[in-house]
Amino acid sequence: MPGLEAISLLLIEDDARDAELLLVALERAGYALDPMLVASEADLRAALARRPFTLILSDFLLPGFSGEKALHIALEQAPEVPFIFVSGVSGEEHAVDMMRQGATDYVLKQSLKLLPKAVERALLISGERAERRRMASALLASEINTRLAVDAAQLGMWDYEPPTGTLTWDRRCKAMFGLSPQAEIDLELFGRHVHPEDRARMLALVAEATTIESSSGYSAEYRIFTFQGEERWVVTRGQAFFERGRCTRFIGVLQDITERKQADQAMRDMNEELERRVKERTRERDRTWQLSRDLLVVAGTDTVVLALNPAWRDTLGWEERDLLDRQLLEIVHPEDREDTRAMARRLAAGQIESRFENRCRDRRGAYHWIAWTAVPEDGRVYGSGRDITLEKLALYELAHANRALLGQIEEREQVEATLQQMQRLEAVGQLTAGVAHDFNNLLTVILSNAAFLARGVSKGAEPDKLQQYASRIREAGERGAKLTAQLLSFSRRQRLAPQVLDLNATIAGMLDLLRSTLGGSIGVETMLAREPWLALVDPTQVELIILNLAINARDAMEGGGQLWLTTSNQTLAQPPSRPEEPEPGEYVVLSVRDTGSGMPPDVLAKAFEPFFTTKEPGKGSGLGLAQVFGFAKQSGGGVCIQSQAGQGTTVNVYLPRASGEIARPVEAPAEPVVNQRRTVMLVDDDNAVREVTATQLQELGYRVIEVGSGALVLELLSQGVQPDLLLADFAMPGMNGGELARRVRERWPRLPILFISGYADLRRADLEDIDVVQKPFGKADLVTRIERAFLQGGAAG
Repeated sequence: MPGLEAISLLLIEDDARDAELLLVALERAGYALDPMLVASEADLRAALARRPFTLILSDFLLPGFSGEKALHIALEQAPEVPFIFVSGVSGEEHAVDMMRQGATDYVLKQSLKLLPKAVERALLISGERAERRRMASALLASEINTRLAVDAAQLGMWDYEPPTGTLTWDRRCKAMFGLSPQAEIDLELFGRHVHPEDRARMLALVAEATTIESSSGYSAEYRIFTFQGEERWVVTRGQAFFERGRCTRFIGVLQDITERKQADQAMRDMNEELERRVKERTRERDRTWQLSRDLLVVAGTDTVVLALNPAWRDTLGWEERDLLDRQLLEIVHPEDREDTRAMARRLAAGQIESRFENRCRDRRGAYHWIAWTAVPEDGRVYGSGRDITLEKLALYELAHANRALLGQIEEREQVEATLQQMQRLEAVGQLTAGVAHDFNNLLTVILSNAAFLARGVSKGAEPDKLQQYASRIREAGERGAKLTAQLLSFSRRQRLAPQVLDLNATIAGMLDLLRSTLGGSIGVETMLAREPWLALVDPTQVELIILNLAINARDAMEGGGQLWLTTSNQTLAQPPSRPEEPEPGEYVVLSVRDTGSGMPPDVLAKAFEPFFTTKEPGKGSGLGLAQVFGFAKQSGGGVCIQSQAGQGTTVNVYLPRASGEIARPVEAPAEPVVNQRRTVMLVDDDNAVREVTATQLQELGYRVIEVGSGALVLELLSQGVQPDLLLADFAMPGMNGGELARRVRERWPRLPILFISGYADLRRADLEDIDVVQKPFGKADLVTRIERAFLQGGAAG
């Protein structure tokens, strides 16, 4: 039957009338045609290249080329398309020859009634050929896909023929057993390499699959031994084929599943281990819940109790049934409830509480301090509380003890400060004899030359002679001022103020004072290092150490003797063997050696103990060497002492080496410079001192307002007097300089203040920011400090 779809027809005909007859014959037979007419070789080739055709009809005799040529062109360019000759050239032999060359059929133009049948037959043959080609392609694709799947799954193929007992393996099956591709295999050999525990089951399954016809197929897992002795797991699947109830062929695949089995076993082992751990953790959790001494609770975010552990009974006396489904807030101290509610809100918001403390009531009504740790999860709160009541009590007692201890420490510090001040005063007392001698000499010079000066003025002596008397008086006064300054520095109470110090210069500056203190029966010699290292120490404390050691040496040399002061540089590498000795490091060493009575071993062992003394009562406090030891250790050094009875004593003081340079004092200008004429309010209760000071200020160019007391200063300032600077004596009766300065600052904070005093303890008066002009003073020092006070006052204002 003609097809329903249009036939794409290529008609090779040079006669238009014959072409029309052909088309009419086919259309009458019911074919729907889509024809294209060509008559030359070029048009034929172009048509075949342009579009596909379902059928080709061709005349045999054509102008310029033949139907035979057209057949070869069609077979070349469209070999699948049926080619039918419709020609007037007759002859059976000729038609057979064309069909042998590839034509589908041969119809004579005189018999066009046969053309539809020929076309139908040609189209049917063409369709069958196309279907065979499609099926062959599908089969090939299926085989390729099957092979790819087998390769991807690493499957081995096997084929068993029960009638002959032939077993065939592909290369992959053989590779699984460790065989080469050329190795021969049979069912008996295969059975021997199945694990003994699995062999009977495998053979029974094979026997069942090959004797009982079934569509369900064959499947089994078992262990094998390779030819190298390695144990492996395999899975096999197959299908048996039967003819007349007898199995003729049994084929299937084989896959190595050793790794999967190992993974499954590892997973089972892991699950068993996990289950064991879960059970163990559950038991541990239950034991922890039961045995914990902490208060464990599970509650809602509203503090309603869901579960309690037994520790609640032991700690607070509450059973779980007493508090279950009740809010914990009911047993919280009223003063702590608001904070506890705030903690519950934070937990409800997802925050973790690591340390929260409140008081909870026990069954008897007493309150306990509980420290809570709580974690929220899934709308519940898991909390752990610890009773810290005893800790709180201990902390309270410790705080009370600390307050008492601080009081004792403060009292002890006051006693120590008093004792240190007494020791300083003792040192000053030891100086008294020698200093009194020097002061008497100075006063003799001052009084004698003052008398000479007075007589010379009355008798009209020569100016040079008068100048000589005045010069002697000034020199003696300056020496007295120096001695006074040294006494004041020894007697002051002050903290350590380390400075970079040249120890040689310090000793040289104290020689006159030491010789005066020790008297003429004791010789003082120095052996100073040529290039000593610089030391980082408090200069005043160094001078006090030297004075203490010198006085101790004097007391040990009652009949006179010799004192040597030595400096040296030393580097220590060995750790100290006694507490007073220095640590390893670089030190500047001060050595004080005497020819005194020395110390026996029992006395030497206690030499640095506070208040230990061998002197008679009232002649020593026993703080001298203890203070030397304390200062040296506080400064970062130490002390060593060598002494034998009757052979003198040597004390070595180790002072830490400094890395900086000595701060050189700035030299004052030769002539004092006053920047501008200012008004200075001078207050001093001593009329003579005030008069002399006022005269010097006026000579320097300042305007001076003289006042005799602090009360009068406040009165004048209240009346509107406006000085540029207040220059006040510190030690005055009634209202001293410190009190005056505080009251002036309260009301006139922009007024600069400067003290003028022989000694002023500004640290104790909390006025350390105010400068002091030290009595006696020179013009240069006075101008420098006054102008500095003006500058600081201007910056503050």
